[in-house]
Order: sequence, then C-alpha cells, then structure tokens
Amino acid sequence: MKTICKTALAFAAAALFASAAEGGSDKKGSLKQQVVGAWTLKSNVLDQGGTKTEPYGSDAKGSVILTGNGRVALVITRADLPKFASNNRTTGTAEENKAAVAGTIAYFGTYTVNEPQKQLVMRLEGCTFPNWSGTEQKRTLELSGDEMKFINQAPSMGAGLITVTWKRVKEGQTTASAAQPK
Repeated sequence: MKTICKTALAFAAAALFASAAEGGSDKKGSLKQQVVGAWTLKSNVLDQGGTKTEPYGSDAKGSVILTGNGRVALVITRADLPKFASNNRTTGTAEENKAAVAGTIAYFGTYTVNEPQKQLVMRLEGCTFPNWSGTEQKRTLELSGDEMKFINQAPSMGAGLITVTWKRVKEGQTTASAAQPK
C-alpha cells in the first residue's frame, strides 16, 4: 500500500509540475507563439477624441486566424447587415452595396511579431478596404490569458484609435462565445 501511495504521490507531483511548467496561454513562449491560433471578436471600439463608438455595432461578428507560419486572415462584420433583395451580390442596389462596404472589413496576408515593441506587423495582400491592399499595417498587441487586443492608431474609418478585443477559440469549440457570452 505504501508503494502505491508513493507512486500515486510521485505521479500527482509530476503532473502538477508539468502543468505549472506549461503555464497558461499568456505565459508560454514568445509573443508570436502566444498569438498563433483562431480568435473570435469580443468587441471593437473606436475612440475619436473621447467619443467612443462601435463601428460594426455592439453585436458585431468577427474572426482572426494567425498561423504558426506567419499567415493572417481577418473578417469583421455587422450582425445586422441588410440582405440584398436580388439575392445576388453582383446586382445589389447602391444602398445595399454601401451598407455592405461600411459594415465589413476583411483582409489577408502575412505577419510578423515585433517582440520588443509588442506589435503585430501585417503585410496585406488583399483587403475589402482597397487602400490597405499592398500595405503594411501595425497593431499594438496586448495579451492576457485567452484575450488579445489589437490597438490600431490609424483605423480605416478615419482619425481615432480603435481597440479590437479577441477571445481565443479553444480546440473543439466552434466559437469562443460558446464558452462564455460577451
């Protein structure tokens, strides 16, 4: 019985040590290693001289995927975008097209992480805001546990500062909101 207890105690101590050594997602590896994964939108707040708004609405939807080999893809959209009456995206009315453009942002490309400056540096290959296609976009990064913030000092909607907060999508979840409501 003593041997079983000692073995169980040794196993428990080893498991505890391994768990502590691995740490939370905010403590393992470099900043680049910490950002890798799928993230879902928690909030998107634009601050223009102290006036705060949510340009995609309070119930905006979004996802960003940062791969281990340096690829990025991001989509943010208003939840209340009006459907096109024609059910054909190429024949939308001027109003429908304007709502779709103003109510979404999507881009893809490559990224690196500037560790000392805590910055995500993206080189955009394509973007729904054409002015950003072919440009380098920088975001200040803040990570805490399973939450990541992009802070953008040059948002696509003009002057101001936009803070986009993301929640990590854990393996086996369809979205981060499946674990916790906003």
